[in-house]
Amino acid sequence: MGGTFDPIHYGHLYIAEEVRQAARLDKVLFIPSAQPPHKTDFIVTSSDHRLEMVRLATAGNPFFEVSAIEIEMGGTSYSVRTVEQLINKYDGKAGLYFITGVDAFAEIATWFDVERLLTLCHFVVTSRPGYPFRRLEAVPHIKPETLALLDEMDAGRPCATATLETGRDLILLRTLQLDIAATDLRARIRSGRSIRYLLPDSVESYIMAHSLYS
Repeated sequence: MGGTFDPIHYGHLYIAEEVRQAARLDKVLFIPSAQPPHKTDFIVTSSDHRLEMVRLATAGNPFFEVSAIEIEMGGTSYSVRTVEQLINKYDGKAGLYFITGVDAFAEIATWFDVERLLTLCHFVVTSRPGYPFRRLEAVPHIKPETLALLDEMDAGRPCATATLETGRDLILLRTLQLDIAATDLRARIRSGRSIRYLLPDSVESYIMAHSLYS
């Protein structure tokens, strides 16, 4: 599960836990990005701060693990390169599931080297407020028979499993919607509004101690 995590919040954590249970994953690997290619319109907080916030937020869950792999690689963070690195790390013996939301997966055709990425790992796509699953009909390698599943998901089906034309699994999952956005959290901090109960206390304390976003 990748992202800028600027800052990490309960929306990220809840989705990770629900996906872990639904897909029966051994663990969820949180990977803070170095510099995401789709977020060039604002300055991303120092990777050291973001990495530490993720470590604090995930510390209480034995099934959560944090990786600095993208930060260590540096430069622009491309998902295909990260997945390739993880395959090498686990000697190709791990079944990797890429966790993302409907909003992001619907735009995957614009990602760097997407054709290769779709052959390297499985995908878990979670619901997002305002984004119907039907938007995924334009995703490369979606099978025609999967379109009916997208409609069923939009009609309220809790989960479904399909297969991409690349042979990789596609798990669709309707999750509880905690509509929390890091953009809003940063704005709240700048305006002096409370962020309590929107992210872990340890993360809030870290933000305040280092005067982040103010």
